[in-house]
Amino acid sequence: MHRCRDLSVLESEFRRKILPVKPLIDKLRVLERRDVAFDIGAGTGYFTVHLANLFRKVYAVEVNPEAVRILCSKGLRNVGIILSERPPEVDFEVDFVLFADSLHEIENKDCYAEWVKRHARAFAVIDWKPNECKDFGPPLKHRIDEKEVFRLFDNFKLERVEVYKCHFFIFGIKE
Repeated sequence: MHRCRDLSVLESEFRRKILPVKPLIDKLRVLERRDVAFDIGAGTGYFTVHLANLFRKVYAVEVNPEAVRILCSKGLRNVGIILSERPPEVDFEVDFVLFADSLHEIENKDCYAEWVKRHARAFAVIDWKPNECKDFGPPLKHRIDEKEVFRLFDNFKLERVEVYKCHFFIFGIKE
């Protein structure tokens, strides 16, 4: 599985240019409840920080211990960090789940999709377009197609949000 080796890229000015957070934050304002969110593949917290301003509690799920160390250093009081490759075990409803530049890295996508279907009211996938921005980002063979996202989350009302050149953005609300 491909993983970002240079963690500084996750907080870079370049990333802020090609993947601004504002379109996601604007979209999340439509949610009636903003109590609990999960950031799957949170990395160093590029999106987590902003989710923490909107939700009462955010859980950042990450597999890279160094990324977790950087995220911890940000001192976000309402963020819990889970170091794991598997979907977390929860016994509560989740208002929102984010996969930002991470779904393509998850080996068992069906398992995570089932977890989202069981627990989440809404979710978003923001990931690299398979045939755009080929000179940077993950290798083309590791990227996921939008059609796969629509297949994985077929029981949600799905919306394609067109805002990014290099990324697709799919927002789903449970029907």
